[in-house]
Amino acid sequence: MIRHSVKASESWKSLPWKKFRANLFRLQRRVFKAVQAGDRHKAMSLQKLILKSRAARFLAIRQVTLRLRWQKDRRN
Repeated sequence: MIRHSVKASESWKSLPWKKFRANLFRLQRRVFKAVQAGDRHKAMSLQKLILKSRAARFLAIRQVTLRLRWQKDRRN
């Protein structure tokens, strides 16, 4: 099991989650519009940008950890 400090846990809680979600949604909306317009190159470059974005990474990690916590609580 990976150990972490209380300080790291508190900094995780203080991240701007709402801002991350807004940023990711904005990028996803731009991908959708590019696909609708038929601009495949722009859509692919925006998808690469999403994959490299810090917001997407943090939100993905948070989603997995919350899901695992929920499953653990449900079993007990």
